[in-house]
Amino acid sequence: MAPIRICIIGLAATSSEGYKTGEWGIQHLNSLKASPHYQIVGICNSSLASSQKSIESHKLGSDVKAYGSLDEVASDPGIDMVAVVVAIGKHYDLVKPLLQQKKNVLVEFPIAPTVAEVEELAALAKSAGVKALSGSQGRAHPVFRRMKDLIRSGAIGDVVFSTLNGHNALMAAPVWPASQSIFLNINSGISRLHLVVGHILDTHLNILGDFKDIQSTLKIQNNKTKLVDYEGNTIQENFDITAPDTILLQGVLESGAVASVTMRTSTEPVDNTGFRWIISGTKGELELTSDPGLFHWGLAGLKLKLREFGGEAKEVDFNPGEPEHLSQVSYSGQNVARLYEAFAKGEEDGYATLDAALKVHRALEKAKLHAVWA
Repeated sequence: MAPIRICIIGLAATSSEGYKTGEWGIQHLNSLKASPHYQIVGICNSSLASSQKSIESHKLGSDVKAYGSLDEVASDPGIDMVAVVVAIGKHYDLVKPLLQQKKNVLVEFPIAPTVAEVEELAALAKSAGVKALSGSQGRAHPVFRRMKDLIRSGAIGDVVFSTLNGHNALMAAPVWPASQSIFLNINSGISRLHLVVGHILDTHLNILGDFKDIQSTLKIQNNKTKLVDYEGNTIQENFDITAPDTILLQGVLESGAVASVTMRTSTEPVDNTGFRWIISGTKGELELTSDPGLFHWGLAGLKLKLREFGGEAKEVDFNPGEPEHLSQVSYSGQNVARLYEAFAKGEEDGYATLDAALKVHRALEKAKLHAVWA
């Protein structure tokens, strides 16, 4: 089969040490370059000059076209798919014209600042008859696909209870990068609630199904910080933090099972366990543990255990023997590469759609609007 011809919207020319806003597109670039299933045919940034600079910096070659406008990308019949990897506030205005021109898209998660915008984009994708993916890449990891297979096969019977306890190191320090202040604003659509817990919820809903009802308790440990630029110069004193760093969600799933997702924020966990997820059924239990890290990047130290009632707990193998080209991608981008791999192979359990993302956005909006604040 011919490779999927893809254009990236939002590719920084260089990668700095640590994360800086605008550089996540490099993870998409590396994933696509390593894959035999895709051909990068274009780069589109805020200007033609910026697009050309990124192509030259990453040595992409003369067969990769630099685009200076969204209209050029949307109308080009030589593009099968577009990856939108820019700031969340630009997603809606970029994705809508692409869908109207019947382009397949991958949109980084969170999808848009408001639920209404996500609803409109999901409906437009459906009416256009195109594939619209969400960059909720956590579910693409083999361990979560294995967990879903075990539950579907009845290994633990009917699910009765689930609890996922997580640790997050994104604590608001006395100083915070001004370029990333959006993470501290609960109404930005990409706060710690939306970004950190949103990625977790996508995998949770994919494995266990939707919440029928959800309640939340939220808390902010530190409610002010000083914003600085990359050189450490003060941009704003006493910036108000409105996004929670302690998050408790609980409710009843459509299946009737009771489920909770909790996230605490601290420098480091006491037992070096980043996540512990226990799913209890009528015939047994599953337990997943990991080292600290970001859920959607791909967690280190993963252990999956299954205990059928009446027997001993056994560690479950979840490594399927992945294609060699996935190992060429850095740790933080491997789940992005797995998402692209799953889409190219038609493995729907390995990637999220805008419809799936909409369910997450709706759950988070309900959790935000009806929260009990501690």
